[in-house]
Amino acid sequence: MDTPSSQNKSQPQIAGRPPRRAAFALLLVGALCAGMGQTIVFSVLPPLAREIGLSNLQTGLIFMVSACFWVIMGPIWGRASDQRGRKFFIVIGLVGFAVSMTLFATSIRLGLVGALSGMPLFILIVVTRSLYGMIGSAGPPAAQAYIADRTSAADRTSGMAGFTAAFGLGAMLGPGFGAAAAVFGAIAPFYAMAALATVMAVSVFLYLPENTAPTARKAPARVKLFDRRLTAIMLFAMLSGVINSIPMQTIGFYFIDSLGYSTAEAPQIVGVGLMGGAMASLFSQLVVVQRFRLEPRTLMRVAPAFYVFGHLLIWTVPAVGTVIFGLVIAGFGAGLAMPGVGAAASLAVKSDEQGAAIGLVNAAGASGFIISPFIGMNLYALSPQAPFMFTMTLAAAAAIFALASRTIGSARAGVEDIADEGPASAPYR
Repeated sequence: MDTPSSQNKSQPQIAGRPPRRAAFALLLVGALCAGMGQTIVFSVLPPLAREIGLSNLQTGLIFMVSACFWVIMGPIWGRASDQRGRKFFIVIGLVGFAVSMTLFATSIRLGLVGALSGMPLFILIVVTRSLYGMIGSAGPPAAQAYIADRTSAADRTSGMAGFTAAFGLGAMLGPGFGAAAAVFGAIAPFYAMAALATVMAVSVFLYLPENTAPTARKAPARVKLFDRRLTAIMLFAMLSGVINSIPMQTIGFYFIDSLGYSTAEAPQIVGVGLMGGAMASLFSQLVVVQRFRLEPRTLMRVAPAFYVFGHLLIWTVPAVGTVIFGLVIAGFGAGLAMPGVGAAASLAVKSDEQGAAIGLVNAAGASGFIISPFIGMNLYALSPQAPFMFTMTLAAAAAIFALASRTIGSARAGVEDIADEGPASAPYR
């Protein structure tokens, strides 16, 4: 690691803005890019997958394998950022995102032009998408831990909400950006996102301040996979991941098979639904969470009710307006759940364990994408409405669990036995 003096010389300061505000702004723009990439892939891939001859299950497996690597690597990257600093791993994550998106788009193009097909094409697409899980997973835990290092316990939920709101804003803008870029070709949105991620990686490398080396440590972080402080939070994150990922992975097919849209029309309609959900998520994080300063435990207990209602609408009224409204309601719930989970994990551990804890909880949420293809696609084969019946039931179970869990009930600022906190204790300035 560079010394403080060498880093101050090499890193230009952003004039006219407090360093912390400028740093957070950079991280939020990076999260926005990641959100855009997420919804572009979810809205564009299902129709393209059918054009190149991939089955519904194969499409789900593309997401699943990448998520599996995310689950494995996220905690490792997060723990490493506790020991070596945040900035390096944020840059690594953005570079991984850019490389993965570029190669992923190229592999799909090979299928579209007929240069590759069948199992070799499927394997290539899985491998290129998996790079996102392997390397791109370095960024989010380091970025969220960077924010946690610089916020007090009382402000932790708001700080996490800002990060997840930026991701949600990207998710909202993604379909529109993808539609604009698609003028240059079906896979142009993927290349455009790779270019944006590259710009962000360079910007973070040049401008994100990290002016002291990490605190020396004699032992690695104490956070383990089955840490009792995090077990309930991780379980809730996993349930929320499944509840969110099954609709995302099946909604494109739902519009084609149940609502009668063609493979050419479906991406635009799916994009509208995902954009509406992202807008609702953004509103809940930027307005509801920030305005009312809700505790993590409140967010985690209320969010499942919105999942239940939104998925109930999709299940029972298969009309385009109702389905989009259901996605909006569920998106509002996701906007409450995400900062609640992140802040609960951050408050549950000490200042030198932030990266490890957030990496584990993020991995638990990503594990939903490992489980969901097997559940969602098999249920979809039985009935297009079956996946939403399942997620509605699972959301009801998550609500009961959040109300009963003592760990979740303790997830609030000011509880002395769950964290040592405050920016004064942050090792990374």
